[in-house]
Amino acid sequence: MKQQLKYLDIVDWIKAELAEGKLKAGDRLPSENELAEKFRVSRQTARHAIDVLAADRLVSRVRGSGTYIGPVGGRTAGTGLHPGRNRHHGTIAVMSTYVDGYIFPNTVRGIEQVLVRSGYVMQLCFTGNKIHRERELLEKMVSSDRIDGLIVEAVKSALPNPNFRYFSRLSGLGVPILFINAAYPGLPYPLVSLNDPRMAFKATQYLVDRGHRKIAGIFKADDGQGRLRYQGYAECMRTIGRGVDERSVFWIDTVAMQEIEKFAPYLLERIHGCTAVVCYNDQVAYALTAVLKKHGIRVPEDISLIGMDDADIAAMAEVPITTFPHPKFDLGKKAAENLLKMIDDPTADGNYLFETEVCERDSVKPLILPKIDTA
Repeated sequence: MKQQLKYLDIVDWIKAELAEGKLKAGDRLPSENELAEKFRVSRQTARHAIDVLAADRLVSRVRGSGTYIGPVGGRTAGTGLHPGRNRHHGTIAVMSTYVDGYIFPNTVRGIEQVLVRSGYVMQLCFTGNKIHRERELLEKMVSSDRIDGLIVEAVKSALPNPNFRYFSRLSGLGVPILFINAAYPGLPYPLVSLNDPRMAFKATQYLVDRGHRKIAGIFKADDGQGRLRYQGYAECMRTIGRGVDERSVFWIDTVAMQEIEKFAPYLLERIHGCTAVVCYNDQVAYALTAVLKKHGIRVPEDISLIGMDDADIAAMAEVPITTFPHPKFDLGKKAAENLLKMIDDPTADGNYLFETEVCERDSVKPLILPKIDTA
């Protein structure tokens, strides 16, 4: 007897769930990874099963959101309604980690400008970078069902997060979701962010071009941006044939960022012998400057520093810090514009990565003169 092809197991299961009423029009299917794990097949096999169901118009893929039972078209003409929703609320929720900080106030201004111009009200809330607070806010959004879209900044995005089901529930209600700055691995929602790996690569290359080879790094361990910036740093170190010396890499978390002085002896041990340090952001670079000064190490005479994001403190530091600007206001505008596109057309791609170039100040000492482009 011929054995049934593996992808048909998934097709038959979904059809059975439909027949028994366990799946209904508008329900979101498990992801390809989840189906692959459930049926112990490859992701490619799971994708083929979805392709077959989509060809039969039993399911529809929505870019940046997932796969849903039944046909999913664009917004109902003239109404602003999403598939499966019965009214237009005119409200976009914006959920960020912090109310202050050097990035978000300008980002929210960019979001608000676009939303107000488009006739939407912004519902602003903050998680305090705490997972339980994120859950409480998402629960309220699901239960009230009074938003047309969600712009969200992930909480400690490099760590496991138990709140994924609430994002799925919002998607099931037809609410498009877009992440800013960092997203959770494994969730299918679009991201508007800096190109973090590329920025860190450029920061490291800037030091390399000025003669530095023994370059340390300080990165944030509980934040997806920290991992991505480490990725760019590591890639640049590989391109110059040195690779990463993990003894010169210092990982910190959200709490440690506020208390770097407590780790001074160990931190100084890790960067000892290096001529420069790539810092996760300007906040880290600023704090490191204070630690170094307290221990008699001069910037940039004894060691060079480069930061990222162009926070106000970078320019106000005793030794102004060379950095890479974050497109705060423009990022907010782009996030809002892309979310509105997703409301109009659920198949729209909401992803966007910003590029950035160096803002030169005084915290880097050239060991050799930088190359001059005479072309």
